[in-house]
Amino acid sequence: MIQIRKLEHKDIDDIISICSGLWDGTDYLPSIFHEWVEDEGLFIGAVDSSTGKVIGLDKYTILPDNSGWLEGLRVHKDYRGQGISKKLAEYTLNAAKKDLSDGKIINIGFGTHITSIESINLMKKYNFNLKQQYLLLTKEHTHIPANLSLEDFQSVPWHPTFEELLNFQYFNKRANIIPLTFIFQQITEKLYKKLLDEGCFITINGHNGIYKFKGEPHFIALEDSFESIDTFMNYILLYNKDNGMPQPLTSIMADDENLINKFKSNNYSALADWEIDYLYFCNEK
Repeated sequence: MIQIRKLEHKDIDDIISICSGLWDGTDYLPSIFHEWVEDEGLFIGAVDSSTGKVIGLDKYTILPDNSGWLEGLRVHKDYRGQGISKKLAEYTLNAAKKDLSDGKIINIGFGTHITSIESINLMKKYNFNLKQQYLLLTKEHTHIPANLSLEDFQSVPWHPTFEELLNFQYFNKRANIIPLTFIFQQITEKLYKKLLDEGCFITINGHNGIYKFKGEPHFIALEDSFESIDTFMNYILLYNKDNGMPQPLTSIMADDENLINKFKSNNYSALADWEIDYLYFCNEK
């Protein structure tokens, strides 16, 4: 029998087992598991009552922009195909739908990679619609230009005002949505203050952006150009290489063929071989 319960810190070993084969063993979830347990949101596990093991998990959170957010849906490889994903998704979705009906949230969303076919099909079944899509980019440490070193970069904290942040064309082009760490939400003053408190705003060689570590490094270069993205990418690659950390991820809009070709010709790689792969789905009233 499969039982649903709230996850606890002691479940960490089961979560590591669930995630061990995902993303070539680089799934971010184990690194933030304890933080999620402490969150006020609904963080649940599916438990095999015959063994007491957690064999699936899912999370529902209310974001700073008052969106309901579904994330973290995982099922152990030995239990897939038994309807556990559906059971978990329905549990969290029902909680979110109640909050939506009660006016506690403005919509329900989730972000995913194109390879998560089961999650995408499941959410489409529940009337989630594709709202935005991007290309996820990265670059290997081996492709750092040989003539570059950390001494070539000046990275300093940036303290923009909320109004200054909103003036960037980056947000106007994305309907005021910020796509960061597989979470898509409005850039509200509450989110701005959270990012400011966490020290996420930085300037690298005069280019402004946002950096956040969520199991793996993510960044946004707000000038939305090859030069600014490349500056952030090379600096973070150099810094992370010296500190034994993985290469960062960023995203670009998929409608600028010239920009995409420039990344291709400069040793960048896309997570789905240059296919649109970073997806934001939303279910609204």
